[in-house]
This record gives sequence, C-alpha cells and structure tokens, in this order.
Amino acid sequence: MKIRPEWSQRLLRKGVLAQETYELFAAWDDGLSAADNLKSALSGRHKTAGWEREVRATLKRRLRDVEHVRPLIVLAKRGMSLVDWRDCLRLWIGVTEQPFHDFALGWLFNEHGKGRYQIRSEDVRPFIEKSAASRGPKAKPLSEYGQLRSARDLLRMAVDLGMLAGDGPTKTFASIAMSDDVTMFYVHMISDLEGNTTKMLSSRLWRLAYMAPTDVHVALLRLHQYKRLNYEVAGNIAQVGLPFKSALECAERAAA
Repeated sequence: MKIRPEWSQRLLRKGVLAQETYELFAAWDDGLSAADNLKSALSGRHKTAGWEREVRATLKRRLRDVEHVRPLIVLAKRGMSLVDWRDCLRLWIGVTEQPFHDFALGWLFNEHGKGRYQIRSEDVRPFIEKSAASRGPKAKPLSEYGQLRSARDLLRMAVDLGMLAGDGPTKTFASIAMSDDVTMFYVHMISDLEGNTTKMLSSRLWRLAYMAPTDVHVALLRLHQYKRLNYEVAGNIAQVGLPFKSALECAERAAA
C-alpha cells in the first residue's frame, strides 16, 4: 500500500485536532457516509458555528480516503485510550501529510539524534522555505511571515502528536514511550505500507517514534518475549512472523 504524502495548507494551519478526530471515529457509523458521520458527530459540539465549519472542513480533507484510515476508526470505536490512539494517529499523519512527513522523518529526527534540546519557529523556517518551494511552480509562494507562521504551525502539530513539548515559543523534545499495543499496530501498519515485514524492519516510518533500526530490534525482541509476534535473528538475517494479516485485523483483534 503506497501512499504519497500531500501538502495541505489547511491541515497545517488547523492542526491535528486529535480529540475531535478521536470522538468522530469513536462514534463512527459504518451505515453512514463520511459526510453524514461528520455532520452527526460534530453538530452542536463547538462554541461557534464558524469553528464547527472549520473543524468539519479540516477533518473532511484529512479523511479523503476512509478505507485507508479504517484501522484508526476501529481502534477508537473499540476503546483504545486517547493517548495510545494519538500515537497511532501520528503514524498516519506522518505518512499522508506534507510538510509534516518530511519534517518528522527528516529534520526533526536528525536534530533529535544530534542531541538538540530546544527548537523555536525561527529554527524551522529554512526547512519550511525549502519544503514550500518543492510544491511546484503553480503553488503560491509563501511570504516570510507565511514561512514563520507555517513553522509555528508545524511545531504545534509536533507538540499535539507527542513529538515535542512546551506551551511557549520554545519547544523541547518529548520522550516517546509507546505501549505494546501501539508498537504492534506500528509493526502491522508499517508492514502494510512498505509491502512486507523485511522492509518494515528498516523503514524510515519508525522515525515518527524517534526509533532507529536498533530501537526497532529491541522493541521486536520485547514483543517476541511476550509472544505477541515471532522474531528470529541469525547473523544479519531477521525474520518476523506476524499474528495478523493486516493493520485492520490487528486493530480489530487488539482492541477486542
């Protein structure tokens, strides 16, 4: 399952909306269309009609392919905690949305590895400038203020998804500690996205949890120890046996 991340100024500007998305998915009715689910779940839930329209439009943009995001719907409907579910949402947003995809898997992961402690919007502006330029000649250029605001929005997304911490202009790196259920979901979802378990082992998508291949190895050994999956290593050869055929089945069984 190959998915190309898309740039959306709306999704960047409005942010993650984790609580709203979780509540939408927890109340999801498979008998209704996505539009009707949005209307049913969001109607009358916000202080103003204007903000309700903004939330609805943003989530509609994020849910452009309901079938691909169905594992997250199942996890919310089955009662996974919001904290764990947010970690799963981070993987999905990291896969599907620019510039968060390149920021989290590239710039942020690399700075974390260098031992950097603090980040401000000004530090991220050069990344935004380069990323915005890659959208193509038809995209409207960002002004200097637009670049700074987008950098601020990007840091806010990273905070909301648990990769950074801080309420003020200066952010610090957060410590990510995923539960075994979330790690199992990552294993299955990344295997789906990469096409097989071999590519999953070295996938850059693990960077969304600040995990290098050595960290993935340790996590899989733990899951093997607790008989959640089968993980065998002989020299440079590693084999993974998964209990479920897909991330959707993993969500259905893990949340049961």
